[in-house]
Amino acid sequence: MFRPVHPLARPVRASAATARRFGRRAVALALAPLAVAGFMAAAPQAASGASATYKLATVSLPNGTKPILRWNPCQRVVTYKVNLAAVPSASRARVLSETQGSVARVSAATGISFSYKGSTSEVPQPGSASRQSAEVIIAWTTPSKTQYSLAGSVAGQGGFSYAWAGRTVNGASTYSYAAQRGFVVIDTPQALSQLTGGYGTGLRRTNLVMHELGHAVGLQHVSDTRQLMYPSLRSAGPSGFAAGDKAGLAKVGRAAGCLTTTSLPYADLS
Repeated sequence: MFRPVHPLARPVRASAATARRFGRRAVALALAPLAVAGFMAAAPQAASGASATYKLATVSLPNGTKPILRWNPCQRVVTYKVNLAAVPSASRARVLSETQGSVARVSAATGISFSYKGSTSEVPQPGSASRQSAEVIIAWTTPSKTQYSLAGSVAGQGGFSYAWAGRTVNGASTYSYAAQRGFVVIDTPQALSQLTGGYGTGLRRTNLVMHELGHAVGLQHVSDTRQLMYPSLRSAGPSGFAAGDKAGLAKVGRAAGCLTTTSLPYADLS
């Protein structure tokens, strides 16, 4: 049974990562769990600047640089599919609408175009990115159906797989890098019983989905309780993405410029 937890009494690990390297190319997965809290943990924290309100994933390249990990915003679209198998049939239309609306808000904040490609039976698992039928899979599932941890109060997980590749010509090395597959898994029984529908502040399914999609496009957890990327949903939490979240999403979006992905292992699925 779900029991709300106090975020300060039971901290949620901000991130975990696994990586697999081959040759001069690397593929890795970045993910982060989200817990649900039924009450406010502490007074809002003061933010001294942008770095206090958003946090971005980076990749360490052999030349010593650490660029921001993000999707190529100049690919035509990022495709996504939704698995609603664990949602009761009477609620599926509403949950699908909330999911699509959450994706639309990520698109508006990043400038990245997303295209819904229909339903799927896929449930993301560690190592399944290369087999996805869309660039992002959003699965309303149950803890027993995925190897990503949805234990206890963890209501969702989101993340992305990325790759980098190096090329050396006449002694000069250049590198390509980008996120290429993403996922969201939701503990459906917990989300339907403990979170409300629609858009607004607090414990809502849309805030859960937007938080996990934030991870899927490159945002990490922050300590500022005013941001949606805080590790716990709270009754006093923001309505969708707050100012810091949006600043981070802009850093991983179209305004950051195009990336080269032709040498990377996963093909665009648009």
